[in-house]
Amino acid sequence: MCPTPLGRTQTRTAILVGPAILGLILTLITGNEGFIVLIGLYLVTGVILDILFYPRIIKWQPPWLTFVLGAGEFVILYVLAQILDIGLKPLDAVWFYWVSWTLAVWTRIVILPILSLTWIESGGEFRETGWSHAPENEPMPILAAMSEDGKGKASGRLAQEFSAVNPVPADVRELPSPSGTHRQPERLRR
Repeated sequence: MCPTPLGRTQTRTAILVGPAILGLILTLITGNEGFIVLIGLYLVTGVILDILFYPRIIKWQPPWLTFVLGAGEFVILYVLAQILDIGLKPLDAVWFYWVSWTLAVWTRIVILPILSLTWIESGGEFRETGWSHAPENEPMPILAAMSEDGKGKASGRLAQEFSAVNPVPADVRELPSPSGTHRQPERLRR
């Protein structure tokens, strides 16, 4: 996968939904808001890294690099959590980060490709699939034979017969397009 900065941001937000729910449950059970604050800090830190840092150093992300990035983000997040004093004991912050990270990685590997079949091909972005240009409006790339100088009529009678140089016979004008992709212009219907 070659994620775009927007794709990295959208993917990070989507994969942190599960850890945010887990953090909310732990916050409600323990009464310590540090769990949900840690997930919020994890999201903000990750988005900043995804937008400003990762696109400059990562051109292709092999699977093993996910753990290296996770370990680096852990160090940054742990230091920020200690500086900001979010209310979690260091051991709680460590195990909660790694449980959240594992849940996020499994969400990215298993759930996102099921929810969005083109997620990987779209660079991690969640976008509507479909044609950007309708196939019916796309001209067919058909080229009749040209003369050697590229300017005049084709020398072969068969090529000239099938080229656009000759007028379309009246009995052919009424027929539908063989491919079904092109409508006949008004000038040919008359």
